[in-house]
Amino acid sequence: MASVSNIIVGAAKVYISVKDSTQSGGQPQSMPTFGTTGSATTYLDGQTTNWRDVGYTSEGFEISYEPQYGEVEVDQLLDSARIFKTQLRVMLRTSMNEGTLENVRVAFGQGNATQLNSVYNTSSTYANASAYGASSTGNNALGLAAGALGEKPVERSLVAVGPAPAVSGSNTERVYLARRVLSMETVSHALRRNESTVYPVTFRCLPADGYVNAEYGEILDRVYS
Repeated sequence: MASVSNIIVGAAKVYISVKDSTQSGGQPQSMPTFGTTGSATTYLDGQTTNWRDVGYTSEGFEISYEPQYGEVEVDQLLDSARIFKTQLRVMLRTSMNEGTLENVRVAFGQGNATQLNSVYNTSSTYANASAYGASSTGNNALGLAAGALGEKPVERSLVAVGPAPAVSGSNTERVYLARRVLSMETVSHALRRNESTVYPVTFRCLPADGYVNAEYGEILDRVYS
């Protein structure tokens, strides 16, 4: 039976793993263990060493599931006799409105080591020349890394928490976990007089080993009090 309670409307809150694939134990990052009370955002906000809220976003949070198929044609049929899957891509898209260097680093697909501050990296070779002479405790600079031939792209994990179909008398939410994501498309942002600067980013998901039927991640519907 059709039900208006199954219609989903609303935005998602997006989290990125604090560590990346260049660091030991940084990939993939598992979700917290959720209890029966409280939103998933409460648990994620409480794990500041594992997850970071990217802040305000715009243009929504988009997921695209993009299979491609090959075809077998035979003389006796006008249409294909069989089709078979040849490729699959899962993409995530959003636009980050908060212009922190942490968000810029994620959009550019750079590792944590390219950012100089008290959290990610305090021994960079460009420390003394960064932030226009600011003290070493106040520096916050992002190096625009050129990379190297054959360098592996930087991977992170991503969680999005958004609305779910309603359940009478309870709170509901839908949690999306992507185990391995990387930013690999063109990223551009503009500084304009009468518009806010946004950082549109497209993440390519990759499958992770050891998760049967959940290699890309999970979509979890939670009911909580």
